[in-house]
Amino acid sequence: MSIHERTSHRLMVGEDEIGYERGWEWKILRAQCQALKMENCYNRYIERLVVTNVALFLFIMELLLIIHIIILYIFADTNFFQSLPYWLVMVSMPFILRVCFMDKSKVQYFRFWNVIVSCGAVASVIVMDTLINLAIVGLDYRVVSSYEFVMIISVYFFLPISFYGKPYLLGLAVSVFYIGYDYCTIPSTNPLKIVMIICFAIYLFTLNVLMMAFRLGIECQLRKKVLNRRQLLNQTLLLKVVMQKERDMINTILPPEIADSLQQEIRTRIEDQRLGKNNSTPRTLFVELHSDVSILVADMVNYTHLTTRLDVRDLVKILHGLFLKFDLAAQQNNVLRIKFLGDSYNCVSGIPHYNRRHAKSCVALALEMIQETKMMRLKTKQSIDMRIGVHSGEVFSGIIGLTKWQYDIWSRDVDIANRLETNGKPGMVHVSQATLSMLDNEYLYVDRGPLSIEDPILLKAHIKTYLIGPQKRKTYSDSYRNTYDYSSESVLSTVQDIQDVVDVDHEEIRAKTHRGMLERVEHMPVGRIQLARIFDFSKKSETGNEDTLFKCHISSFWRLFRNSDTEWNYMNEPDYFIKYSLLMVFFVGCMLFLIHLVQPFQIYLLNMGILLLLIFIICLGSFYKTIWVHVSIKWKWTKPTFFLSRWLFRLSEYYEEQLVVRLFISFSSIFLVYIMATIRTVLCDPNEFELSLIEADVENKPANMQCFEPWVVTQNVLMVLMLMIFFYGLPLVFKVGLVVFIGVSHVLTVEAFIFAWRRTLSTNISLPSEYAHIWNMVAFCLLVVLQELHLTYISKVNYHSKLRYEEKLRQTEIRTQSIQIILANILPTHVTDIFLEQGRGEDLFYESYSKVAVMFAFIENFQPDKVGLRVLNEYISYYDDLLAEYVSNFKVEKIKVIGWTYMAACGLRPENMTEFSQRRPERKKKYRSIFRRTGVSFRAAEEEELPRRRTFLPRYIHPDLKTDDNCVLTMLNFALDMLRVMQDIALQNMYLDYGGSMRGQLKIGISHGPIMAGVVGLSPPHYDIWGHPVNMASRMTSTGVLGAIQVTENTALILRNFDIKCDYRGLTYVKGVGEIPTYLVALDETLNFQNYDDADLDTLLIINNSMAQAASNESRVVYIETTASASDGEEKEMKNEKASETERERKPGGTDI
Repeated sequence: MSIHERTSHRLMVGEDEIGYERGWEWKILRAQCQALKMENCYNRYIERLVVTNVALFLFIMELLLIIHIIILYIFADTNFFQSLPYWLVMVSMPFILRVCFMDKSKVQYFRFWNVIVSCGAVASVIVMDTLINLAIVGLDYRVVSSYEFVMIISVYFFLPISFYGKPYLLGLAVSVFYIGYDYCTIPSTNPLKIVMIICFAIYLFTLNVLMMAFRLGIECQLRKKVLNRRQLLNQTLLLKVVMQKERDMINTILPPEIADSLQQEIRTRIEDQRLGKNNSTPRTLFVELHSDVSILVADMVNYTHLTTRLDVRDLVKILHGLFLKFDLAAQQNNVLRIKFLGDSYNCVSGIPHYNRRHAKSCVALALEMIQETKMMRLKTKQSIDMRIGVHSGEVFSGIIGLTKWQYDIWSRDVDIANRLETNGKPGMVHVSQATLSMLDNEYLYVDRGPLSIEDPILLKAHIKTYLIGPQKRKTYSDSYRNTYDYSSESVLSTVQDIQDVVDVDHEEIRAKTHRGMLERVEHMPVGRIQLARIFDFSKKSETGNEDTLFKCHISSFWRLFRNSDTEWNYMNEPDYFIKYSLLMVFFVGCMLFLIHLVQPFQIYLLNMGILLLLIFIICLGSFYKTIWVHVSIKWKWTKPTFFLSRWLFRLSEYYEEQLVVRLFISFSSIFLVYIMATIRTVLCDPNEFELSLIEADVENKPANMQCFEPWVVTQNVLMVLMLMIFFYGLPLVFKVGLVVFIGVSHVLTVEAFIFAWRRTLSTNISLPSEYAHIWNMVAFCLLVVLQELHLTYISKVNYHSKLRYEEKLRQTEIRTQSIQIILANILPTHVTDIFLEQGRGEDLFYESYSKVAVMFAFIENFQPDKVGLRVLNEYISYYDDLLAEYVSNFKVEKIKVIGWTYMAACGLRPENMTEFSQRRPERKKKYRSIFRRTGVSFRAAEEEELPRRRTFLPRYIHPDLKTDDNCVLTMLNFALDMLRVMQDIALQNMYLDYGGSMRGQLKIGISHGPIMAGVVGLSPPHYDIWGHPVNMASRMTSTGVLGAIQVTENTALILRNFDIKCDYRGLTYVKGVGEIPTYLVALDETLNFQNYDDADLDTLLIINNSMAQAASNESRVVYIETTASASDGEEKEMKNEKASETERERKPGGTDI
């Protein structure tokens, strides 16, 4: 893999650090810019930064010249003529650099002229510093240069040539010129002339090398700044997309009013879990009351026949075709679809916004549904019809539970609408008198007659009902319809928007990011000072520049973040460039050692060698991790295992990551190299040195600098000060403190050996030599401090962009996790993967399984008011909590909540599919991390823990058991845990205040066998399962016993093989099937399964064959054909049973299994 490919991929996943990459950092960053097509943005940012740098150079030169002139007037008794060169450069410099501030578009060969003016500015300062000064004082009085370090630093950083040209050529020219000038100015009678020239050449060479290395470092910083800004913009755009998709997703399952509250609740819980907080708030009940609405309940006639006679593709095609047309018709009639219940279609008008025509809207929709069903019946040649009930009243609407949210409605009027549908006629709309009174006689109707009075709920509510048949085609004005566009194309586009919730169009985002960066780069902070605004003739500095916005976050001089926590975090940021900083320290140490070698009296060679060795060891420790990464054979390297190597590797990481270690190492290394720079002064005997100088003066001989040459020492100290600009990860205060410490130490050294400094050449006539040395030191310190202020500003801007990026990333992750939660509450996990990876489009999605266990659990003894709904929400939430315990190989999947019924299935594993419509995708690596995160728990912290799963382990493994039979055992364990939850709630008297009638009880039914599954509908797409086991599980619940689990005979046979005893209940009448044998799972008082005793096991061996025959007979179901088949909807059937339930006597002759 090339650097280009690696770095491109690395930035795509949002990694910011490059400390563990193989390759040099500047090459990696260049490759990143090229891979992301950021070179143009980087070059444009450099052009803007050059303006600031030139302005800063102008400010520094004016400041230094003014200070220099003041020093000359105070200490050298200089006249105006002698200071004239400095005044000329001060006045002419802004005019020389004028072209740098001009608009690029108005200057032909803009970069070329910037290079020319850079050379002109350098030439003017050099001429002022050497030739003119030499002409003024004459050849008889020798002066040394004082601006060589300013020019070399400016060539590589401040002047435009540093970015537009080849600064090393100009730096070399400046160095050669100053060496030649030095050769001419140093008297030939000086015995140390050659030594001084060599030392001066090494000094200039060191400055050039340091500044070339600094250019690479500053390039890395600037490229990181551009890349971080790109990341910020990219993440901002991505966040906008994710926010919109989150809104689109949640709007498919909830109205906006509840959606806003739920979104905030989800994000709050995600953030709390991310921060490790315990949520002490109780569960929120997302339920609202709507007092004037109309409810439509539609049921498909002959549904049981369809689910058992048709294959999965034909069944899903029919259901999806019908429900899709129903969805479109509902939207056109301003009716909100609530849910599917297998064959049932429930909706309401008047939610979420009031609709004064809600009754007319529901009846109009009902008639369109009947017409669409008729067309489907003619198309498919299947016996399909719809039975529809409509009632007007009030409802509670909202969601309950923790997972698989479905917007639902509850109330007494909802029960009445269900009864109207149940007692209706196929092809007719059964309406109540309340609904009929709102229709304004727009429809022909007939009185239903006494049949409706037979229903106990309708009888109790004194409901009079009517039938409305198909009418002549009526056209309503557009004002009666929803004002939104609900064409099939618009609804399908909504599905297309939802299908790639997480897999957003990254190419489009990248294109927008690139276009946005071309605009944003014009306003990125560059550290503008007032001079830049004064001399920026392009007039772009005033248009939206971000420097003004950023400066409110930091202090004016010290560049400290105003937020102390932010400043502390900034200081503790890893510094992956510290190894290069220490490398420069070692390089300067080598140059100092070389300077020491060329000087006479090499009495401190051993000391210098020891100091250099210590610096080398420190430098090697910082490079150990980089060396290990580079020499690793494999690309995906691992950390060393040998203890010494592991210790050195960790030490290298400490260099980069620990602020205290960095401060100590940096101070130690700089202190060591400072000792090397001044070792001749430190170990020199001042009395002996002064005596030798006096003797030379008496004998009229040149001064014998047997200890040190003062200008060499000053230049050595300047090289040490130069190192400060390389330590990017050290606080500015610390670096300025080191600069001041070194400067003061050198001044004290000058004071201690003033007799030696006075015997050296000065920079100006009449200026005492010691002041010339101090002036050079002060000028260099000012230059370094001003440069550090500018670099710190750039670094703080970079860090601030990183913080903003991390905040956007955090928000995006929360939104993405929220989308994941929302999507997980619409579709099962394996279906979600397919929808995310391949999209939905208009293709049908269906699948069939050979063996799935299905469970229905009905909660008794609750009323559909707000108190009852709050209790129901708690119960459903506890059941949802149990799902987290059943996520292994055989996962329990919540299908839906049907009123007061909890429906779940086990065995919906992709590997168990026998037929499916779409290829199962392999999830791409770049999206895995999003779905690997854990879900968000909505359990309140104050709740007491309810019993957790107690896994049943059979005493033996029956030879007839198959692997997929475990789905039945898992489903049974889950059902048993639900009973335990109810028992524990009852023992804790959690709802004692509501009275005995509020103590819920469960009726649970389980069946298993082959089922069909698919996704139908548009907004939201609804996953459902169909088949004989689903119907039988529903009947096992409606005909079941409170506090017990009722199963079919074939399910009981499977449980027998797991050593779970089932008691024969008798023959139970099941609608559409007839009388079948049913069984109750045997439980003891502590709600544990009962096992067989030895006698039971012997009996089982005898009756095994007869039981197998019975199971075979059960699979041959005889259906009772009727002219108007009753509904097969689960909830309606259970409510019918509850309203007219009578005790059925057990039939004799059964056998316990």
